[in-house]
Amino acid sequence: MSPGAGPRPSTRPPATRLATLAAAVLLAGACQSERDAASPSGPLAGLAVTFSVSLAEEEQRAVRELLRRFERDTGARVSLVSVTAEDLPEKLKVDVRAGRPSIDLFAQDNLLLRVLVDEELVEDLSDVAIPDGVLPAMVPEPLDGRRPFLPFRPNVQVAYVNVARFRQAGVAPPRTVGELRTVARALKRAARGAPKIVLSLAEGAPAAVTVSEWIVAFGGHPLVLNDEGSVKAVEFLQGLWREGLLARESLLAKYDTQVDFLQGETAWLARNWPFTSSVFAEQGILDRFQVYEGWRGPVRAAHVVGGDVLGIPRGVSARQREAAVALARFLVSRDAQQFLVERNAWPSVRDDAYGAVPEPQRETFAAIRAALADGWYRPNVSYWPEVTTAMNDAVRRVLERGEPARPVLDALHAQVAAAAARKGAVYPPRSSP
Repeated sequence: MSPGAGPRPSTRPPATRLATLAAAVLLAGACQSERDAASPSGPLAGLAVTFSVSLAEEEQRAVRELLRRFERDTGARVSLVSVTAEDLPEKLKVDVRAGRPSIDLFAQDNLLLRVLVDEELVEDLSDVAIPDGVLPAMVPEPLDGRRPFLPFRPNVQVAYVNVARFRQAGVAPPRTVGELRTVARALKRAARGAPKIVLSLAEGAPAAVTVSEWIVAFGGHPLVLNDEGSVKAVEFLQGLWREGLLARESLLAKYDTQVDFLQGETAWLARNWPFTSSVFAEQGILDRFQVYEGWRGPVRAAHVVGGDVLGIPRGVSARQREAAVALARFLVSRDAQQFLVERNAWPSVRDDAYGAVPEPQRETFAAIRAALADGWYRPNVSYWPEVTTAMNDAVRRVLERGEPARPVLDALHAQVAAAAARKGAVYPPRSSP
């Protein structure tokens, strides 16, 4: 979950990543030997399927158990390997160009799909019917007239409220940006002058997710940056910062530090990915927080939808493609999605998968469903890294240094437009966010 797949960006050096890739290949080979010795039965008997998905250690057990169910039902044998979202394009490029795909099905961050299409590394899956029950909004949009990806695992941020501290300040969770400012002032007074709202503005993807949500909520376009909605959004954030209503820890706030800030009460209100609820439940402190979808802007509510989608490398055999499609469909079945909701606290691509949510996390999943209803997918454009850089520059220049928003955003817009031109992309974007 990156901003996309999840909130666990890779920090491993290149050498370590190469070692990981090598280990994955060796693991697949070892598992192949085990398959050869087995005599399974079922519609996919004797087929070996290699599935790549990047998982946190605590998530692996449930996924492996789920894959064993698929093996029992179909007779196929599944090897689980982990190629990071950053490494996957190069891995597929080597495999596809050599004509020897070593992965049959992969899960990839939904923000890192463009390169896979541009490099012709993935199969067209337009012929694969989406299983009944999958929410239409969760189906990946076509790229270049084709549908090369299938739904798997969405992710969205929700808001965490320190119940006792809000009661102390005499305020309710804010539902609009106007209420957010009012609540921020009350929390600051209750904390004797210390700001108690932390936004995720750490360098890189965290700041880009937050700025994107604010821009869309104000009616702007994150790829444009200097339209009226974008300017108003950044000016509003600048106003919160100037008034000292946002904790400076916001500049360090990302998926893991937000958990620490909430736990240690640096933040009395913060948005973060819902795995936070699993951490707090394990620590026995989830009941200290109210979890809800958060606040809306003057134009709409906006929540960046992150997570993973599924794809099949170009060049797999017809039979391997059949097995990979079967596994993909199994992973978004009601039973499988419900299992992942219950065991891993993952948001679901289905609205009928929440029946077995553990009691302590029902509030979290109600917030997730409400947030996904106002979800916004970041566009898969080749120049998104430049957009991320521009948004981070806006945070540093407008919030930290106090520069006027309009001229800064005009300059950053020009940089994004130049990047799009260098990469041959259509710009400005034709569709609204």
